[in-house]
Amino acid sequence: MPDTTTLAAPYAPVRGADLAALAAGHAQRFPWYRELLLSRGALGSGDLSDLPLMSTDLLGAHYYTAEHPQLPDASAYFTSGTSGGQRKRILYSAADDDAYIAQRRLLFGEFTASVPRGAVAVADLGTGHAAASARRVFVELGHDAHDIDFTRPVDEHVAKLNALRPDVFFTMPMILDRLLQARPALDIRPRKIMVVGDVAPLAWRAHVADRFGLRPDDVLDVFGSIEIGAIGYSCAETGLYHFHDHIVPEVLTPEELGLHIENDRVPSRQEGSGALLLTSLTRSYFPAVRYVTGDAVTGLRRIRHEGREVFAFERIDGRLAGDYKHGERISNHDLAQIMAEVFPGHPFEAGDDDGLVIRVVADAVDDDQVAAVRVAVDRLAPDVAQMIASGLVGPVRVQAVTPDGLRSGHAKRRLDLKEG
Repeated sequence: MPDTTTLAAPYAPVRGADLAALAAGHAQRFPWYRELLLSRGALGSGDLSDLPLMSTDLLGAHYYTAEHPQLPDASAYFTSGTSGGQRKRILYSAADDDAYIAQRRLLFGEFTASVPRGAVAVADLGTGHAAASARRVFVELGHDAHDIDFTRPVDEHVAKLNALRPDVFFTMPMILDRLLQARPALDIRPRKIMVVGDVAPLAWRAHVADRFGLRPDDVLDVFGSIEIGAIGYSCAETGLYHFHDHIVPEVLTPEELGLHIENDRVPSRQEGSGALLLTSLTRSYFPAVRYVTGDAVTGLRRIRHEGREVFAFERIDGRLAGDYKHGERISNHDLAQIMAEVFPGHPFEAGDDDGLVIRVVADAVDDDQVAAVRVAVDRLAPDVAQMIASGLVGPVRVQAVTPDGLRSGHAKRRLDLKEG
């Protein structure tokens, strides 16, 4: 059995000199970050707690829609909108891409070690960095790599998968759920499945494994974000999620982040639980120092596994802030904008119940209002709209509830946790 002894001080293994050099590098690339460090007296500090939090508001003001002429060789990836109505732009350097590929190649290589080189590997993902990089990862692992255009209808996805019969399949939980419901039926026998992008708890992974005649540990849940890149993955041996080595994780309470959350929706109060912050030691074209992910996690600790120390946590509890996912991202701001347009003055919440469900306090929701919400989603989240049009995810649902029917217990408080 692996040694999972809990160790003290979540970020103790990182040297202060390394953190100081990391922050100094970002200060050189991003003048606004340098000014922020100077204003806090933190320039040159190697103490993580001295460094500013990279919040959505701060990044929205200085990074996501700003010009970065000092980074002329950057590759750009776009995701859901900002408060100004523009899509977020996240930049990668060639070194960032290479580091990400190396991290994923190491993880996938170990996970698929029993699959021979030359086996068929298929990625069926949405948009963004993970989708753009998947083929390269599989090629470098020596597999016969394919990907599927997410804009195509779901029956074409099924037909291509049935023709290719992948040994290794990399997709998203929501897409896989949709594929398993499709007719004609999906008829593949993958030996290894990796999923990314939505919460994939153990019970879901066990169900998928059973559906394909696999063991539960043949289904790997991969944790990542377009801002950070590779973050972590489920470990069958420890039953925990492990972080990649370049990640330094922290947790803060919602109160420490200035978030108001009703008592019945507060994440676990056990040690190591709360709002997740991430620092990447390899990311260069994003200021990934104390980045506020918007995720709530339980049980962050440092463990010893296979003779070395790793950061790990028990589970992702859900979203505290930032973006919601319905195949691809919809920002909480965009959801608020949509509801203000269609249901002005009505309290509402958004939840994950096999896709995005919006519950709004109203006597009834008519067909025209549902249609207006869906049109607005199409306008503000075009990647989501394309996935809906392709049949990879279902349409957004809207339900009328009484004031007591809001599960968040607070008007317009959207704590996007898995329902149930």
